[in-house]
Amino acid sequence: APDAAVATAPESAVPARPSRERARMNQRVFDRVWSEVRGQYYDPDLHQLVSKKYSLAADYVPPDLESIPSDWVMGDQSGLLRADVLEALEPMMTAAWEDDGVDLRIRSAYRSYAEQERTFAYWVSVIGEEQARRESAVAGHSEHQLGTTMDFADQYNGWELLESFADSPSGLWLAEHAWEYGFALSYPRESEEITGYIYEPWHHRYIGIDAATAWRESGLTLIEFLEDLNSKAEAAARRRYAGG
Repeated sequence: APDAAVATAPESAVPARPSRERARMNQRVFDRVWSEVRGQYYDPDLHQLVSKKYSLAADYVPPDLESIPSDWVMGDQSGLLRADVLEALEPMMTAAWEDDGVDLRIRSAYRSYAEQERTFAYWVSVIGEEQARRESAVAGHSEHQLGTTMDFADQYNGWELLESFADSPSGLWLAEHAWEYGFALSYPRESEEITGYIYEPWHHRYIGIDAATAWRESGLTLIEFLEDLNSKAEAAARRRYAGG
């Protein structure tokens, strides 16, 4: 289902002073039309807006979560991702390892709302709230809750999530190839004013190959690209809704 903030039917799209039942019917029709709208690559579930501005409900749990294969993760770590993301990851991990000799590993993946609460509280205790808000998301505003996002790590810099990851074999490989498999960098360099977060070369979100290709060609940050994509899809849904 689309984010509630962008899925609500506009007042102009329903009759004036509708009955409660008519209003519910109109909303159901709009939601159905919204779910049917597909451009070349738009997916209202996969392309949900999550940022400092857009949030997920505390009880949101992504569909079809599965365990990440143990040889994909760092050390004795474990984690969960959506099944479709794991399917997309398999050829990417294989290409990094077997074709290019890059030891690509996942350090963290899905986090529940409660886990993100604990994560944010930890960083507040370590670096203070002001800096924590630049480096970590408040619960409900983390892409990790989507189950489509992961942090990669590399032994080059001690498996740490630091800017130096960008210069590691994994970081360099991801910068060149991740989009080819449908993964987008959420928080690029020198974009904090737009994204709200520091540069995180390790943080990638799955959006599908066609969408990732369009995102890369757009030159936009991921949140700008997804805002534009959702806006266009909603406009198309409104036009179809208005047309019956």
